[in-house]
This record gives sequence, structure tokens and C-alpha cells, in this order.
Amino acid sequence: MNLSNPLVTPFRQSLGLAPKLVLVTAAVSATVAVLLTFIATRQLGDDLAERHASEGQTVALSLAIAAEQGVSAGMGSLQPLLEAFRSREDLAYIFIEDPTGYVTVHSLGGDSFPEALRLATGAKVPGGVEKGGTRVLPSVEVDAGGRRLRALDVAAPVAQGRLGTVHVGMAREYVDAQVVSLRQRMLLFALLLVAAGVVASALLGRSIVRPLSELTSVAGHIVASGDLTRPIQVQSGDEVGRLATSFSQMVQKLREVTLNLQTAASALTQSTEHLNTSSTEQAQTISRQAAALQETQVTAQEIKQTSMLAAQKAEGVLSVAERADNLARAGEASIEQTMVGLNDIRAQVNAIAEKILRLGERTQQIGGITQTVKDLADQSNMLALNAAIEAVRSGEHGKGFGVVAREIRALADQSIQATTQVRELLDDIANSVTAAVRDTERGAERMEASLTQVRNSGQNLRELSSIVQDNAAAVRQIAAAVNQQNVGINQITLAVNDLSKMMDETVARIGSTGEAATTLQIISEQLTSAVKSYRVEAESKPAESKPA
Repeated sequence: MNLSNPLVTPFRQSLGLAPKLVLVTAAVSATVAVLLTFIATRQLGDDLAERHASEGQTVALSLAIAAEQGVSAGMGSLQPLLEAFRSREDLAYIFIEDPTGYVTVHSLGGDSFPEALRLATGAKVPGGVEKGGTRVLPSVEVDAGGRRLRALDVAAPVAQGRLGTVHVGMAREYVDAQVVSLRQRMLLFALLLVAAGVVASALLGRSIVRPLSELTSVAGHIVASGDLTRPIQVQSGDEVGRLATSFSQMVQKLREVTLNLQTAASALTQSTEHLNTSSTEQAQTISRQAAALQETQVTAQEIKQTSMLAAQKAEGVLSVAERADNLARAGEASIEQTMVGLNDIRAQVNAIAEKILRLGERTQQIGGITQTVKDLADQSNMLALNAAIEAVRSGEHGKGFGVVAREIRALADQSIQATTQVRELLDDIANSVTAAVRDTERGAERMEASLTQVRNSGQNLRELSSIVQDNAAAVRQIAAAVNQQNVGINQITLAVNDLSKMMDETVARIGSTGEAATTLQIISEQLTSAVKSYRVEAESKPAESKPA
């Protein structure tokens, strides 16, 4: 059954709970009854077939024993043995065949035996089952003189097959008739069971549906009128009663929620009005802030340009200061080299002065030697004069000695003259040495003064170099500060730009907030109207006037 059929679905949805319960109970009961009937009849059919096979074995063995005894007793015909079983309804046929397969007697009436039955039950037919010395064929179906035979064939040998075989056919119609009878009884019982189940389910459904119908009525009344004050009667303690209790508690909670919603709707309306007012004031404030921010942005741009110009100027000053520093370093190196040269010259002048002093000393020593030579010449002159006087006194013997005396006197005069000249030269040299010493001392004094001036100039140049270096360092610091200021101004500009964007976004969001506040006000009005549709307090009835 297709439950998704568009014609079946509305019908199923329109049914109540009780009819559905009845239909489900009837369907389940009928299904169980049919299954039980099918299983029971099938099991019964198998049991009856087994029992009939056992009875057929008993009859076949009995007839085999009787036929063996009759043949031993010299009975002319075995037909009387079959007459005792002819009246049984569960027997379809009985026949005895000799060892050659010829049917000697049978219970089918008439003189002719259907050859098809003999062939269908022959020993060479496959499918037989050996049970208790007999051979059983579960199903044999043949036409016997216009009659349809359906049987369970049981074959028992007579005298172990030497005298032939007894075939007993148990009628399958008898078994089928019993199975059909049982099926009919089972179906009748199933109908009674289904009817009892339907009645029980109807009573149960009524006991369940009645309180549910009341709950449905209360729910419909709440939906239709919004009245949450209608009482709910709880008449049982089962699941439906607990459902009614829970429904009553739910209505009580709904009443409390509705009261809270009414209070919240009133507060929400007031908050929405305040939010609209605050949003308008905030939009005006943000607009003023945006204008001030634009002015700040313009000012920051001007400061940025000024800072860039100051950075360029600082770079120029820094290059000039570095050049002056380099020149000061070069001048300081030149002064150092000049001082080294002057110190060398002063050392050389001092050395010359020392040598000139030594020369003066040597000159004085030579003057002393010259004085000694002069004294010796004077003495030689005196000796020569005395020698000449003595030579004159000696006469002829002293002439040679007089000549020597004259020569010695002449040499003494020449020595005196030379000594006088040397003395004069020495005096000139001494005067020159003294003048040279004085000139050297004055030169040394001037050199010392020059060296002092150069040293002072070097000190001043060092101080100037230090000042230039300090100025260069200060200029570098100024340039670094200007660069940092430029970077900071760039960051401020970026921050101001970002703040401007954020201000624009804030203005847009405030506009969205205003729209949201308007939407919230509409929702508040809708919520207020929706909550007012529910009544959470019972109407107070006017007091009846009592008769005096």
C-alpha cells in the first residue's frame, strides 16, 4: 500500500487517533492471525503427512505379513485381505504385485488395473525413502479410469520380496481436507481475535482520546481567543494525565512569559525611543568630529610638508657640519705636524747653541794657548836680546851665536805679531760667537714664543674641532629627530587617514544603527500588539447585590 498517494495522505491525516488505533490494532491482529494460521496449517499438514505415512507403513506391513501367511496357508486369493481396508477413507488404493511385477489383487474395483499406477510406484521409480523396511513415495498422482489419484505410496515386501510387494496408497485428499478444516477454524479464531482487539483498542482509544480531546479544545480556545486563564482538568494519573498536568504547567509558564513579554515590550518601546534619540545625537556629534578630523588631516598634511622641508635643511646643515669637521680634523693634523717640526727646529737650535758655546770655550782655550805662546815669544825675545848682548861681548867667538840670537829674536817678533793677529782673530771670533749665542738665544726665545703660539693655536683648533664635532653631533641628532618627527608625522597622517575612514564607517554604522532602531521600534510595536492579544488575568465579575 503506497502511503505517499496524494489521495491516501489527506485521508490518513483526517483520521482521529482512536480510528487510527483501531485500524492499527486490526491490521496487526489480522497479520498475526494470518501468519499463525499459515504456520499452523503448514505444520499440521506436515504432521498429518508424517502420521499418514506411519499408518501406511503399518497397513503395508500388516498386509505383507497377512499375504505371506495366506500364501503359506494355500489361500487361493488374497482379495479378502483387502476388503477389510476398503472402507477406510484415508486409503486411496491397495494392491499386491508378484515378483514379476504383475498385480494379483487390488482395491480399485474392476478387472483391469491401471498400468500407470504400477509404473508410478515401481521399485525403479526414483525419490523413494526407506523407512522401517518399507519404501515410501511422498507423492503419486495418476489417472485411474477417469479418476485422479493423489496418494502417498508405501511399499512393503512380502517374504522379503520373494512373494511380491504390497502397495498401500494413503489418500492426499484426506490430509488436505483436514488441513482446510483446520485453516477455516484458525481463520474464524483469527476473526474473533481481531474483533476482540478492535473492541479493546476502541475502548482504550476512547479512554486516551477523551482527555486529549479536552486538551485539544483548550489549545484551540487559546489559539482562537488568546485566553490563557481557562482551567485544565486532570482526571487520571497515567501518561495522558501527566501530559495534561504538563500542559497546564506549560500554560502557566506561557502566562508568566506573556506577562514578562508585555513588561519587556513596554520597556523595549521606551528603550527604542531613547535609542533613536541617542542615535540622532550621536550622528550629530560624529559629524562634528568628522569635520574636526578633516581639519586635523589638513593641518597634519601641512606639518608633514614643513617637516619634510626641515629634514632637507637638516640634511644640508649636516653635510656642511661634516665638511667643517673634516676640515677641522685636517687643520688639527697640520698643527700637530707643525708643532712636531717646530720642536725639531728648537732641538736643532739648542744643539747649535750648545756647539757655539763649545766653540767659544775652545776659542778661549785657544786664547789661553796664544797668550802662552806670546809669553814664550816675549821670553824668547828677551833671551835673544840677552844672547845678542853676550855675543857682542864675546866678540868674534860670539858672532855666530849673535846671528842665531837675531834669528830667534826675529822669530820671536814674528810669533808675537802672529800671536797678536791670532788674538785679534780670536777676539773677533769670540765676539761673533757671543753675538751668535745672543742671536741663538733670541731665536730660541722667538721659537719658544712661536711654539707657544702654535700650541695655543693647536689648542684653539682642537677646541674648534671639538665644537665642530659637537655641532655635527647636534646636527645629526637634529636630523635624526627631524627624520623621526617626519616618520611620526607620517604615522600621524596615516592614523588620521585611518581615523577618517573609521569615522566614515562609524557614520555609516550609526546610520545602520538608526535603521536598526527603527526596525526595532517596528518589531517592538508588533511584539506589543502580539502580546496584547493574550489575556493572562481573569476578568473580574461584578459583585452581585444581595437582597436587603
